[in-house]
Amino acid sequence: MSNKIKAVKQSLLMSQSCLFGFLIICSLLKPHVMVVNGGVSNFGKYKFTVVLYVLGFLLDIIFLLKATQQIRQFNEQYRNLVWFIGILAGLTFLVLISTFPRYLSPVYSTIHDDFGIALYGYEFLLSIWLVSKIKTRLSSLALTIEIIGSLLALLSILKVIHFLYIGQFIGAAGFAVLLVFIFPKLFDLVSNSKTVF
Repeated sequence: MSNKIKAVKQSLLMSQSCLFGFLIICSLLKPHVMVVNGGVSNFGKYKFTVVLYVLGFLLDIIFLLKATQQIRQFNEQYRNLVWFIGILAGLTFLVLISTFPRYLSPVYSTIHDDFGIALYGYEFLLSIWLVSKIKTRLSSLALTIEIIGSLLALLSILKVIHFLYIGQFIGAAGFAVLLVFIFPKLFDLVSNSKTVF
């Protein structure tokens, strides 16, 4: 693995480490969010967790954007990979900025929920695509974890169970493994002149 690819992988690792690190701290400060039918964005409404919530998301976005800049330094054949990470950063930003107006009215709450669904849907589709391109035990396990988290989240939205946050966290963890450990392998596919699209 070249130093350039290692640098991209490091940025992706930092993005996910910051997001999950701050969410874990939020969970320790407000553990009841994990067992009520509320999602990750509920940390944005408590004074003890709001700063940590914002920091986690902002650092996630910053390191994702850093990864896009690092990919841009590669030659032309790799640059299409920028879009995958750029769209992820953009959707994450929309989820973050829509967190706070959501408490003003049901309309804003719906907008925030729709951005969240778009982000989660994009991550899920990207995960399926990644596993179709790079089939390993790790990629299959990560996708399985993501599916389990997604099912927990869906059942919580349908009010069958009340573990939305836990479902989101588990699903996002599966995606994080794919992003950090499988996505960088796409560079090898491109360098070997294999199509990734």
